[in-house]
Amino acid sequence: MLDFRKESFQGWIMNFKSLLICSTFLFNLTSFAALKDYDYYPSSLIEKIESEKLNSDQIKDELFKVLSYFHVKTNNKDLITEKCQKNQKCYSQKRTVSYKEARIELFGNLHLRKDSRGQYFVKDLYCENNYGRAQGIGPGKIPSASFMNCEHTWPQSKFNPNLSKSLQKTDLHHLYPVNNRANSSRSNHPFAEVNGRVVNNDCTASMRGTAIGTGVTSFEPPVNHKGNVARAMFYFSVRFKMPIDSIQEKYLRIWNEEDPVDEEERMRNQAIFEFQKNRNPFIDEPDLINAIYDF
Repeated sequence: MLDFRKESFQGWIMNFKSLLICSTFLFNLTSFAALKDYDYYPSSLIEKIESEKLNSDQIKDELFKVLSYFHVKTNNKDLITEKCQKNQKCYSQKRTVSYKEARIELFGNLHLRKDSRGQYFVKDLYCENNYGRAQGIGPGKIPSASFMNCEHTWPQSKFNPNLSKSLQKTDLHHLYPVNNRANSSRSNHPFAEVNGRVVNNDCTASMRGTAIGTGVTSFEPPVNHKGNVARAMFYFSVRFKMPIDSIQEKYLRIWNEEDPVDEEERMRNQAIFEFQKNRNPFIDEPDLINAIYDF
């Protein structure tokens, strides 16, 4: 396997283009069976992808519709429609969630855990430290911003100006609980593997520096969170029609492979679906990432 991180960026681009031939072959062999486990994904979409009737851009367009349009409930797979008729039983991504409600769900439910003593805590995902009652952790609570922040994996300053800012700000698929100083260190910098230094002595799991082989200031999250970051970024790119720069995409693809979906991430995806009524397809079926050649 090529170690992309040891190559120049220009060399990586050339290798990536040559690997697309191999990727296309592997894509042809992929059944995308995982999508069939969810009524959320229409049969027509799965059939088109499996039979290679869609190119990369068309797959993104179809996924955008699945994520943002109305779903009509049937006795089998959902049907997708831009407008819901009065006689149809429809649902779509909730558009009325406030930022406060999103943070309550994030801190007070999605990431809320109990330790062996029955005490509530939330783990911050940039420094890998646990915060508890002293920092305002508990069911339905938002912790003190002096300790924990709600991280927008896709930075707010880089939202799509043509789509709802509120919807982008409150979409839980890219929100995570993080240490406040790590959140400031990340700022709006892209993700990459870096030559740099740790956030601080209390946060040695993340680093900020320059992306390897470039002069671009970037942020590197902990190993155990890299795949989650990648799939959240790919989701946001498709859901809100925003491109990912080539340097960042390079690392996100690597991280998706090195840190695959685990049960906790699947459970979080399901819980978010129950709350805001849409899913991250790259968690349900990570092979979709290889079917899209350019985010």
